[in-house]
Amino acid sequence: MEQDTVQIVKRTVGLLLLLVLAAGIAGVLLWRFGSPWGASGAQKDIQAYVEQTYSGQNLKVDRVSYNLATRGYQARVESETREDVFFIVSAKDGEILSDSYEADVEQKGNTVRRLEETYTELVRKQLEEAALSAPVQASVHLDSASVGAVRLGMAFSMENALQYNLMLEGTADDPSPEAAARLLEEVYARMDTAGYGFSFYGVQLENDGASVTAAQVTPAQIKGGNLARIFQLALEGDTESGVYLVTRGPEKAQEESTGE
Repeated sequence: MEQDTVQIVKRTVGLLLLLVLAAGIAGVLLWRFGSPWGASGAQKDIQAYVEQTYSGQNLKVDRVSYNLATRGYQARVESETREDVFFIVSAKDGEILSDSYEADVEQKGNTVRRLEETYTELVRKQLEEAALSAPVQASVHLDSASVGAVRLGMAFSMENALQYNLMLEGTADDPSPEAAARLLEEVYARMDTAGYGFSFYGVQLENDGASVTAAQVTPAQIKGGNLARIFQLALEGDTESGVYLVTRGPEKAQEESTGE
């Protein structure tokens, strides 16, 4: 009889330990991935918020996903008829945490990103075909002076009055001002041939802790053929060119020059 009691106690303790372990695992999974009932509740909350806040705009709420950062849920809300009308709404415990409509739609953030991404892809295709002195990745950014001219949903066109800037990032055996100047001259020649224009060019080259960064470089400065000299003067403190230049070596202090 005593032996049976001991066995029962052992089985009971073992079962309790398994339950505690299962509860712990379930808690971790819920913390990491959320729960079906939590997602369902958030879906209803976001749907009700969108219908009340943006009635008449023909918006659709996609399936919600868990956001570990807020431990809440978020959903993409989009128009079924208008391009660039989409934004993110986040909710938690019955409350709306955030709504990106103002930045993405009212301030034309979605349109700006689409225009930049479209131009970036065109530039990258051109650079893939070019024989450059250093491999680089390109990114195109709308010039701040043109942001106000963007219209929601406007199509990308090389013919409109919007101005863009081109930034290049890559590696070079010698990340020096001379190497940066040479690369910008090569890229400018390719862009000019393709009919692509930019208000300013910039480049960042790195290798083994050394780097050179140049920004606010105008097409006229590149086309003039004296860009390496302009960079050297900027490095020495000359601000007349307006060029921003920073160099860093593995064992050297940072040298910096900013143009007015």
